[in-house]
Amino acid sequence: MQDPRTVPGIDPEMAEAMLKSRELVPEGRLDVTTSPMSDVRAQYFGERAYWNEDGPVMHRTEDLTIDGPHGPIPVRFYYPRDAEKLPLLLYFHGGGFIYGGISSHDKVCRWMADRSGVAFASVDYRLAPEHKFPTPLDEALAVLDYVNNKADTLGIDPSKIGMGGDSAGASITMGTALSLKATGRADALKFMLLFYGSYGLGYDCESSQKYNDIIFGLSETRRKFYRSCYIASESDHEDPRLKHLAADVSGLPPTFLGAAEMDPLCDNTPALSERLTAAGVDNDVKIYPGVLHGFIHLTRIVSRAKEALNNAGDATRSALGA
Repeated sequence: MQDPRTVPGIDPEMAEAMLKSRELVPEGRLDVTTSPMSDVRAQYFGERAYWNEDGPVMHRTEDLTIDGPHGPIPVRFYYPRDAEKLPLLLYFHGGGFIYGGISSHDKVCRWMADRSGVAFASVDYRLAPEHKFPTPLDEALAVLDYVNNKADTLGIDPSKIGMGGDSAGASITMGTALSLKATGRADALKFMLLFYGSYGLGYDCESSQKYNDIIFGLSETRRKFYRSCYIASESDHEDPRLKHLAADVSGLPPTFLGAAEMDPLCDNTPALSERLTAAGVDNDVKIYPGVLHGFIHLTRIVSRAKEALNNAGDATRSALGA
């Protein structure tokens, strides 16, 4: 495979992190489209262990299991400081809807909780292909209802709840916000935090074509595979809870949008920002140069990852009033 240091325009630290990732998986990254899903997931978690070392220490964490519409949902609560009641951001991990979990995104949540002073709750939603759309959205709504009903016990201010995620988690966040809007509950969320999601642009957009090579991590073949695992029927492609750029986004909460420049999904972020702005929704969009999809995990090497998580934490603190 090409040496990432030879890729024009790449951040040198991003290239170094890519080489480190190869070192962490000496046998080579499995082909997600053909390998057993259990092996793909195990390899993903194994590599993430390195990137999750160090980082902020929480005042306390609490692992709970919440009853959901499809069974129990594990949730880890991160409390960055001692307070009677804290604002809360519900966080949904990335991983193409098929892998990832609480442990893979542990440092990301700790970092943003520490920076913002806001409690985070990382949701271990059910994965595809075993569980298809809209299962994660059902579970997101169930967890939101739980924290509202148990706010006093959890030490949460129910008037200051946001939702966010990266990649697949950003899609889940947008889909859940639109579900709430459809049922007259748009005000249940006071903020959204979205990192490099796919919001409805096709494979022919500029960033999709420019960064389609496998070295950028998300070839068109892989993206189509992820989507095929997740959708239950072809009509799901047009569901506004998945095709967010076709939805009425008016009334959604203030939103932070982060994207990686060298990501085939990059163009989705400014496109969504334009839609939100046209609908009167306050939003702040930041595109980080020279980095690839998934870069926020790489804080041990990549300064842009630290910058992005700090920006997200600051936006969370500002929106939720911590």
